[in-house]
Amino acid sequence: MKSNAVRKFTYVVVFIITAAFILLSGYQIYTYEELVDNALFSKYRENKNALALFKNLQEQLLIAVAISVGEDERLKKYLRENDREKAFQLVKRKWNELKKRFNLSEIHIIDKNGISFVNFIDYGAREFGEKDVYTITAFRKDINRSLETGEMVSTLFVCRYFVGFRAIYPVKDNTGELVGVVSVGKSINNTIPLIKKYLKKNSFAVLDKRFLKQCLKPEVIESTDEYRNGKGDFVIIGSTNGIKHSVIEQKILEDDKFFVYSEGDREYLFTLYPLKDFNGRTIGFIVFQDDVSYLIEGFNSNVFNLFVVYMFLLIATVLAIGYMSRLMEKRISEVEEITERLSIKDFSVLERYRDEKREFNDDLDRLKYQIVKMGKELYRYITDMNRQMLKLSEETYTDPLLGILNRRALMKVGNSEFEKAKLRGIPLSVMVLDLDNFKNINDTYGHSAGDMVLEDFAEIVKRLISTRELFFRIGGEEFLIILPGADLKKAVEIGEKIKKEVENSVVDVNGKKIRYTVSIGVAQATEKDRDIYSVISRADENLYKAKREGRNRVVS
Repeated sequence: MKSNAVRKFTYVVVFIITAAFILLSGYQIYTYEELVDNALFSKYRENKNALALFKNLQEQLLIAVAISVGEDERLKKYLRENDREKAFQLVKRKWNELKKRFNLSEIHIIDKNGISFVNFIDYGAREFGEKDVYTITAFRKDINRSLETGEMVSTLFVCRYFVGFRAIYPVKDNTGELVGVVSVGKSINNTIPLIKKYLKKNSFAVLDKRFLKQCLKPEVIESTDEYRNGKGDFVIIGSTNGIKHSVIEQKILEDDKFFVYSEGDREYLFTLYPLKDFNGRTIGFIVFQDDVSYLIEGFNSNVFNLFVVYMFLLIATVLAIGYMSRLMEKRISEVEEITERLSIKDFSVLERYRDEKREFNDDLDRLKYQIVKMGKELYRYITDMNRQMLKLSEETYTDPLLGILNRRALMKVGNSEFEKAKLRGIPLSVMVLDLDNFKNINDTYGHSAGDMVLEDFAEIVKRLISTRELFFRIGGEEFLIILPGADLKKAVEIGEKIKKEVENSVVDVNGKKIRYTVSIGVAQATEKDRDIYSVISRADENLYKAKREGRNRVVS
């Protein structure tokens, strides 16, 4: 009896321990599967956020380039005058510089009627420029939208030559009238290498072949290997690291976010970022390919070790697993915090991590290191792009010959100076200056001599005015100065000094001495003035009066 009771008790204890082992093991396996899924989903969100940030940076870059091209006063002039030849030469120079600098695929100028004006394009197999006359709005709905609304458009579009990102910028003259638009584009083929370079990720694009056949020219498809040799319903651009294209196509049809695929002894995570065109249709995906074998193997190894420990010390293992689970969740939360803060461009989270390589505690530690490294690469890339965008912005408001402010700068800051003077209760005067008989100088000595005279004049003025006074070139030989704090008497004194200095100045051009004079109109702001332009108008009238009275004088 005792033996049977002991045996039964032993059986019961063994059964309870075994049942507890099975239940706890099953629960722990389920928990670890959730952790694997969470880690993979965290990786997916990290990739998606990185791609969204990268796409936004590319859009901002294209917009900056489009603005730089569209705000060129010469281009506006050629569009108004319908001078295709001069516009072609101007845009050709910009294309040669900007294509290499920003890896562009297109700079297309369209007039206000939707007619192609100048077009430079490089779709991989061929690069060319054209000035043919044809209507483009029938198949470029993004351009049509910008022409109709007068607003900027940034989108993904499949045109006749390539699939890519585009920025459409409306070109308006000084009166605000629309004279055309600038379309700047970068193809997917040119974007994929940048993702690999800056995000350190293997990536490729998957495009729906139906849309390509509907939009691309047949000769473009025939001249591009990826388009011509693509099988099935999709075209893949970029390297898949040996994964069969048919496998990727099938997985994409099954899941439109991410999927894990095993190839031999390796496990790969594929993150899908949908590409939506101007009409909101999904025409394909940008795909990140991550080798997550280390992640899967690390979790499997942990599960095996837990089984061994459970066999000897069940209770201790349960406590240890609870602790490990909490620790693991904390570390994954740390990784998620990094990716989430990076997605909203909060790079301060990177300050707590150093750059040097070190021994990793485990695979999750390596994962965190790689995310931090990628974030720092993105930060450096954003900083570099911001510097380039700032440079483009400065060029927009500066006269390229004289290095002083231009008419666009006057439109931006003129009224601001007027309002500041009004609020502070200080006088403000405006001086309009025009070089006398400047056309004769150009006709007699040549335009290079005229440029030297302009440069000499600009140096004289900059030497005689203070740093708070604003000096603009508003036309060929016409200039304007805003003088905050100066009343009419003071402004006239400054004008007389400038007139005298100019009158005594001699410009030496290849041994020839050129003398020139300037006429100046001056006006002071009054309480009746509603904006800076009414003051400028009176100063302009005084300038014409100075011209009528014999030039080389200051009239107020």
